[in-house]
This record gives sequence, structure tokens and C-alpha cells, in this order.
Amino acid sequence: MTPRQILLILRARLWLVLGVLFAVVAVAGTLSLVLPKRYVATVSLVVDSKAADPLTGALLPLQMLPGYLATQLDIIGSHAVALKVVDRLKLAELPSIGEEFRADTGGAGSIRDWLADKLLLQLDVKPSRESSVIGIAYSSTDPQVAAEMANAFGDAYVQTTLELKVDPARRQAGWFEAQVGEVRKGFEQTQQRLSEYQSDHEIVVSEVDRIDLENARLAELSSQLIGAQTAMYAAGTRQKQMGDAVHRDRMDEQPDILGNALVQSLKAELVRAEGKLADYSSRYGTNHPLYVSAVAERDSLRDKLTAELATARGGIDQAAQIASRQVGALQDAVERQKARVLELNQQRDSLAVLTRDVDSARGAYDAAMQRKAHMRLESEVNQTDIAVLNPAVPPLLPAFPLLKLNVALACVLGSLLGIGTALLAEISDRRLRMRTDLTDLAGVPLLAVLRAA
Repeated sequence: MTPRQILLILRARLWLVLGVLFAVVAVAGTLSLVLPKRYVATVSLVVDSKAADPLTGALLPLQMLPGYLATQLDIIGSHAVALKVVDRLKLAELPSIGEEFRADTGGAGSIRDWLADKLLLQLDVKPSRESSVIGIAYSSTDPQVAAEMANAFGDAYVQTTLELKVDPARRQAGWFEAQVGEVRKGFEQTQQRLSEYQSDHEIVVSEVDRIDLENARLAELSSQLIGAQTAMYAAGTRQKQMGDAVHRDRMDEQPDILGNALVQSLKAELVRAEGKLADYSSRYGTNHPLYVSAVAERDSLRDKLTAELATARGGIDQAAQIASRQVGALQDAVERQKARVLELNQQRDSLAVLTRDVDSARGAYDAAMQRKAHMRLESEVNQTDIAVLNPAVPPLLPAFPLLKLNVALACVLGSLLGIGTALLAEISDRRLRMRTDLTDLAGVPLLAVLRAA
């Protein structure tokens, strides 16, 4: 068919097209008026994508992830949120709801779960395409109920997000409470070991100061030992020289003898006495009293000189013995002091290990206490990054059915259906509408066209 033929068919069957159109419009209008009206109320929630931790002030970049909003949509449409709405509005206590539940399920199952599933069927959650706004729409035959349910879902969602944040923090706070006790016990034990070690080893000053003091004492004893050894070597040398001199009978040449004033005085007196005796021996006989007196004086001086030389030699020997004993005593003192320093070094190492253990235990205890305080504060947070942007209000117009929209769609659909009906009727009962139809359909030539006067 050509467009001209279609137009002629539609003009010829105009009443059929109009009849179908009016029938469709009438049915659509009647259904729009007869069907129960449903109202949709929407609450708008905004997700703060730049929210900061209320405790630390740090930004939370996780909320910028693409899956974050999808997760929030799943939470809103979850059974847990619907249960909160049921409990908040106390829907399970309504008698009409109870009768409907028994009629629907025969009393089997939980009315709360049944109600939650029923509410989710009327819920529609839609995110904004280019923002962090989420719309929660609820459909109901009562506009007031629709608004109330939408707001209840919004509040339940905010409460659920808060619980999802706070409940893990509460559980962790409880866990940290037990762990802090163990850490504190370990810290007290390490501190007790350190105190007992200090008490057992009488550590009352800084270990570094003690080691410095003992090292100074060791250095002083070492210096004294070196001096005593030098003195001992000197005394030994003098003793050896004296022994050689006695062996060679040349004690008079020893520096200690030469430096002894008493010995030198006795030697001078002995020389004078011997000179005096020589003088008397040349003048008197051996029995002369003066000679006898001079001999006695000489012998006395010799005995004194011999005794004094023996005393000087004994002093040298005694000095050598004293120096040797002093060196031995100082060597023992140095060895004891070395052992003391080594013991202090070992004590210092042990004390350093215990001190590090105490510092480590204190650090772990402080960190656990800080984490515990943080978790306790986090478990008491009553803020969330979800806020109600626009609360739901009872809608003035129903969302379904829409009379004007349905009539407009019925007009379009009726027109198409009328045109299709007219074309089908024309095909089933073909008429001649144009001069070319006779030629095309019958296959005979056209001789003339008669027009009505």
C-alpha cells in the first residue's frame, strides 16, 4: 500500500479508528479511576564523602571508593534495617497486621520477619548519578503512611550505620580491656624483677656512675701498683748491691752507707781513735792506761760501726721486703678491683636487659592503654557520616495511577490500535479506493471514470 491508499482507507474507516480510540481511552480512564491510588514519599539522605574521624580528625578516604555507595544501598535494603523499622513503629503489635499475618502464613514463622519482607517490597532505593545523595522511596495507599515509613527507613538506616561502626569498636574495646590487664601484669612483673635485681646487688646509684667510680679506683690502684713495683725494683737493686758489697767487703762504697751520717761520723771517730792509738802505742807501752783506754775506745767505735752497718743493711733488706709485700697487696687489690669491675659490667649488662624489658613492657602497656582509650571513645561515638537532607512529607498527588499520563498513553495506543484495526479490516474486505486499484487488483484496463454530478 502506498501512503495515499492508507490515507484513503483511514478516511473511509474513520469511525472504526475513532471507535477503537475512544474504547481504549475509556478503558484506561476507567482503570485509572477504579484502581486504588498509591502514594510515594521520598526521604533524601546525603553521604558525607569528606567526613573526618570524630576522634582524630583524619579524613576517611574509603568513602570515596565507587563501591561505597553501592554498599550503602545494600544496607538500606537489608532485612536488618527493615526489622528496625518494624520495631520502631511497633507494627507487629497492630491487630490488623496480626490478622493479615495469620491469614497469609497460617501463623507459621516470625511476624517481624514477615513484616520486614513485606516492607521491603514497597521500598525503592535510588542513588544520585553525580552526587552522594541517596533517595529512599516508599509506596503506600496512604500518603501519611508512605511518608512515615520512608522517614522510618531513613532513621533506621542512620542507626544501622552507627551500629556497624560502634559495635565492632565495643567488641574491640572489650578485647583490649582483657589484653591491657595481661600487658599490665607483664609490665609489673618485669618492673618487679628489675627492683629485685637492684636490691640484691645493692644498686643505689646510676650503674654508669658506679662503673666510672670503680674504674677510677682501679686506675688509682694500678698507678699505686706501678709505683710500688718501681720502689720494689729499686729496693731489690739496693739489696743486691748491698749483698755484693758485703761479699766483696766493700760496704763503705755503697751509696746508702755513704749517705748515712751516723756511719760517716763513726768512721771519722774511728779514724781519730786509731790515730790516737797509734800515737799512744809509739809513746807508751801496751799496759799503759792511756793505751788501754785508746784500744777500748777504738774497739767500741768498731763495734758501733759494725752494728750500724748491720742496721743499715737490715734496713735495706726490710725496705725490700716491705716493698715486695706492698706490691703483693696492691696486686691482690688490683685483681679484686678488676673482678669488681667485671662484675659491675655483667651487672650493667643484666640491668640493661632488665631495663629494656621494662621499657618495652611500659611501651606496650602505654600503647595498649592509648588504643583502649581510643576504642572506648570510638565505641561511644554517636555521630555518623549519613545525614537526612530532605525528610519525606505526605505527597499531595498519587504516584499511581496517573490519570493524565494514562489517558495520553491511551490516546497514542488507541490511535495506533485503531489504525491497525482499520488496515486489518481493509485487508479482510478490500474496497476500491483509487482508479489504480481496479487495474492492480483485476488486471483489466481502465476505460473511463464516472464522477458524480
